[in-house]
Amino acid sequence: MRQRIRSLGSQVDEADPINAMNRQSGTAWRGDLPSRLPRSSGAVRAYPAQPLGQAERLESEIVTASDFARYQDDWDDLVRRALIPNVYMHPAVALAAERQAGRPVVVALAWRVSGLGRILVGAWLLGEFTERRGFFRVLDTALNRLVFSGTPVVDAGLVPDVLDKLLDAIADQPNLPGIIVASDLNADERLLPCLREVLARRRSRAVVVGRRRRAVLTRGTEAEFPRHPEASAKQKQSFRRRSRRMAESGILPVTLTRGPEIRDALRAFLQIEADGWKGKRECKGWAIRLDPALEPFAAEMIEGLVRAGCASIEGLRQGERWIAFSIWLRSGSRAFGWKMAYDEAFASLGPGRQLSERVTATFTSDPALADFDSCNGSETSFHATIWPERLDLVDIVIDARRGGSVPGTLFMIVELAYRRGREWLKAARDTVRASWRRLRSGR
Repeated sequence: MRQRIRSLGSQVDEADPINAMNRQSGTAWRGDLPSRLPRSSGAVRAYPAQPLGQAERLESEIVTASDFARYQDDWDDLVRRALIPNVYMHPAVALAAERQAGRPVVVALAWRVSGLGRILVGAWLLGEFTERRGFFRVLDTALNRLVFSGTPVVDAGLVPDVLDKLLDAIADQPNLPGIIVASDLNADERLLPCLREVLARRRSRAVVVGRRRRAVLTRGTEAEFPRHPEASAKQKQSFRRRSRRMAESGILPVTLTRGPEIRDALRAFLQIEADGWKGKRECKGWAIRLDPALEPFAAEMIEGLVRAGCASIEGLRQGERWIAFSIWLRSGSRAFGWKMAYDEAFASLGPGRQLSERVTATFTSDPALADFDSCNGSETSFHATIWPERLDLVDIVIDARRGGSVPGTLFMIVELAYRRGREWLKAARDTVRASWRRLRSGR
């Protein structure tokens, strides 16, 4: 049986560069090969290493979301030192998930300890799924479909050591599954080489089970932005004409960052989204109200982030009637486009384009922001057409246990087979549909 598992494990190793075997030493090489590393465009900032002093050490722990919320000041300090800030690891998101997600939520924390003082150097929010692919217990960073990044927030000067401690915190808890699905992990040269180093040191197994890209706008080393595709004269004229028509109709832009209007605006956003094509199941819409469990989570998360100064609602309003919304989030030097919706009765005025231009202008005018993640993987979205850069993301299954485990290896095989099978079925369906359309058009 063990020989069979080892054979299956070798298949997992060969499935992706993150598990390429070092044949000379016989040890598992955990991490993407340098030549195959997916790279995101845009500036990558260098951070000076800050090694631990002789009297310092790293400690880790697993806490609840409620406990994590008590470390808000420590979190804010960590974000200023973070390698890759991530708003989806924020205590407000953790609290909303704990109260509304309907499943256990844990937070792995790493601390830099010296004497009686300690500094937060790592945080990773995960939800527990008890029956993934039938009977596997796993921890997943994708708490639900409203969380668009699972990258852990770690101190930029201690990345490998902090990642190691976060994995230890999970592996050392007997009541937690040791299998981690790190969904939508930033796949650039800042993080993956460090993860590869840590996994190799631990002799832990990992496999990439998914890859995707989405539009991103980044600020260069000298605050410049990449040149965007120029709009045609006809497009510019159309945009100006629609802007005039909006002004003549009494439609005005509104920015909400504080106050009691936030809750009313969020309810209006949910209704507008549900009334449009996103709210139609037959159109494969993904409106939040299509899943009743998501609405309370979304409301609590956004209200909490607004209170923390990490969310803003840009809207268009005609008198007391809301026309469109763009909700964007912020953490440190990064911005995230969370959700957008508009009243389709005003589609001819291009409200989505108007709001996108407004949010982009807000981003470019703030020198403290380094990049804006659209959080939208569609190549037909507005941001994808005007932002030439792409952010590479991966889904990685990690066995947190040192040396790996049989359940971890089995889950990797099942998950990889499931995702590849789903991709094959989708490709086959698209081929059949295309053939059917050709047959119909040839009649």
